[in-house]
Amino acid sequence: MYRFLLTPRWLLLHAVAVAALVGFVILGWWQYGVYQDSQGRYDTRDRVPVPVAELAGPGAELGDAADRQAVVEGAYLADQQVLVPGRIHDDTLGSFVVTPLRTGDGLIVPVLRGWVYDPADPEVAVPDGSVVVTGYLLPPETPGHATVRTGQVLDAGQVAYIAPDQLEQRAELAAAEALHGFLLLQEEDPEPAAAPAVLDVDSVAPIRDVSPWQNLSYWAQWWVFAVAAVVFWVSIVRSAVRNRRSELSEPAPSRVPS
Repeated sequence: MYRFLLTPRWLLLHAVAVAALVGFVILGWWQYGVYQDSQGRYDTRDRVPVPVAELAGPGAELGDAADRQAVVEGAYLADQQVLVPGRIHDDTLGSFVVTPLRTGDGLIVPVLRGWVYDPADPEVAVPDGSVVVTGYLLPPETPGHATVRTGQVLDAGQVAYIAPDQLEQRAELAAAEALHGFLLLQEEDPEPAAAPAVLDVDSVAPIRDVSPWQNLSYWAQWWVFAVAAVVFWVSIVRSAVRNRRSELSEPAPSRVPS
């Protein structure tokens, strides 16, 4: 009686149901993985600050140190400060201010001190003497972060994005001495009288455009769809079996004698 379930039409239906089930499960696991990655990065950013030297060294990739809060003490290299034009803060176009800082042991840490509207603003001035900077360690930007026009010639002291190759060319930072990334300033001690506008880490390096809880809800939805696909397939098969039984149980029409 169940042989009809192995006909080409039914085999195609079985294949579609299995494909839908597998697809929904895979999409659910993918969303769950995105949730874990996003939540893990948020948790990393919530950890207490530690000295930069404990997290990364010169020229080495940040690896697991990315997104960590870190503290560094040293002196700014004012003559190597650069601006990153075309960056938006509070819906206003301006520039990022990046100033290398040299620690006592020789490590150079590019510090994104903040944002200014006009390069001539007094906030661009570099503090003298030793400073202690607390912020977030972030990996280098990529060319995709650049907001300047293609082929645009930048002025002296400007870079298109924050990366070792850009800083090496414009700020003359030796990659072997510099951190492979940058520190996004959140606090500075002593606090200068005038400073660039401090940037929120989520605006400079957004983790995702949606909250991790939204990814978790998507994961649940895909698995609900997977269960629904199974229920739908079982319902169709049971209905077909009932119809088949009904057809087989009906008595054959009797012949009327001629």
